[in-house]
Amino acid sequence: MSISILLITTIVFLFVVGLPLCFSVDQRYEKCLSSPLRCGHKPSVFSNNITYPFWGADIDKPVYCGRPPFELSCNDDYQTLTFEIADLMLRVVSTKQENNTITVADESLFEDGGCPKTWDFNGDDQFTLNPNTEKMDLHTCSDPNISTTSLPNITCTGSDGYKITYLFLPPNVSDHGYKKAGEIPVLKSAKNALHDLETTLMEALQGGFELRYIIDDQVCRDCTNSTGVCGSDSTSGKFRCLCPDRPHKSSCKDEG
Repeated sequence: MSISILLITTIVFLFVVGLPLCFSVDQRYEKCLSSPLRCGHKPSVFSNNITYPFWGADIDKPVYCGRPPFELSCNDDYQTLTFEIADLMLRVVSTKQENNTITVADESLFEDGGCPKTWDFNGDDQFTLNPNTEKMDLHTCSDPNISTTSLPNITCTGSDGYKITYLFLPPNVSDHGYKKAGEIPVLKSAKNALHDLETTLMEALQGGFELRYIIDDQVCRDCTNSTGVCGSDSTSGKFRCLCPDRPHKSSCKDEG
């Protein structure tokens, strides 16, 4: 074999062997693009596998797929996604990623005999109450002579082990003889249905309420428009655009 043929053969061999390395896809990009965020084998509440800013350490969705404050986990029976805000454990009911909205409900409402928890929350750095959500007063009856069976109500077991009945008072019912227990957020549509006695109090509360999550929409949009996946740096938590070659600062078109 001549030297020229041997040289050509060597160059072709090195090119073929090196090809997968040159064109290998970044594992972080691939992971965030392909891994669903769900518990068990139940359908995901997200419309696709790109769930930014949400992620879950115990659900095989690493933190670099989202942002640190938006971690989700599975409840005890590994059936539903949950997270905690202001000392209230919330179940994820559904999501609308196109307008940064997530519908959640008090997880204790799904426990056997669980009582609703009043919640004094108006928003923080990550979440605000969506306009489709309103706060609603829950009452207890302080007069044993008043019948409450005609009112929307929930009877549950309180933290002291005793039964307690929470009531919703329609606008035409006087609050005389009732004591306000606190406020709880519900969807406007559910509150209106309660006004008209078209639903039960438990159904209204289990339907949840909407939160709007706060992210930098423009930087994420720039990333996705460049075929990237929105994510973050695992160490600093700062935004990163995950691209086929490597993470970039804001777009797959920048210098990284």
